[in-house]
Amino acid sequence: MHRNPITIRRLTLRFPEACDPVIALGRPEESFLYVGLSLLLPHLEPYLIRSMVSAKPLLDGEGLVKDTEAFIGQESQHYKMHIQFNRCLDLQKYKGLQVLEDNLAADYNRYSETAALKFNLAYAEGFEAFTLAMTRWVFQTGLLDHVQPAARDLFRWHLVEEMEHRTVAFDVYQHISGSYVYRLWVGLFAQWHLCQFVLRVTQLMLRTERNDFRKKYGGRWCSFQRVGYLLWLALLYFIPKLLNTHMPWYSPHRIAMPVSAKAIADEYTEKARSGAR
Repeated sequence: MHRNPITIRRLTLRFPEACDPVIALGRPEESFLYVGLSLLLPHLEPYLIRSMVSAKPLLDGEGLVKDTEAFIGQESQHYKMHIQFNRCLDLQKYKGLQVLEDNLAADYNRYSETAALKFNLAYAEGFEAFTLAMTRWVFQTGLLDHVQPAARDLFRWHLVEEMEHRTVAFDVYQHISGSYVYRLWVGLFAQWHLCQFVLRVTQLMLRTERNDFRKKYGGRWCSFQRVGYLLWLALLYFIPKLLNTHMPWYSPHRIAMPVSAKAIADEYTEKARSGAR
């Protein structure tokens, strides 16, 4: 089986000392979705790593083992950088975020400790399928163009590496289990589980800001026009890609890395080599 090159890039991205959580100028709803995703990842990605480490002794073939090690290497870099980014966000006034994070962390610890490896690997593939669809959507529509530079840099680097290691969780799951029905069921649960966390974070932050947003943006505490635009983009470009991952014939090996994404990957490879900040 042809394997995609996976590069572990050790970057040090520079973030402001204090960062407004509205990281997409004039788009608070979209911004808080990004913030919710960034708060999710320091809990989710260590769980993915634990799952892959548990699977490694059961893998046959040098190629798959090396891919798994590279997957672990990339994900280790991702969540550490998101921790740094999250620390610079001004989130003190959003009471209740820590409770949401604590509950999420408890879920992932429980899955690692009590769930079968088959479940954890199917969850990992459900997340990776979701992020592959999301990465293709984001790059196709230019959603990150409106995000402030430091956050845009973080998400561009992260998402392009998600595309780079897009086959690994799928291959590991297929090697250990291979059941389509189980992958579909757990994958749907995984996507619901992580999305409901991100949406709860977004809702909490929007409600906290409702009075200031009336002054800044007018109208209600969120804009149906802005939300409607995001939903339209999702229905047109994201949902079809996500639905494809639920099909029995789905394989990430059939999805080529776009030339534009390869160019972004090469850009960050050079930054890592040169030590650019």
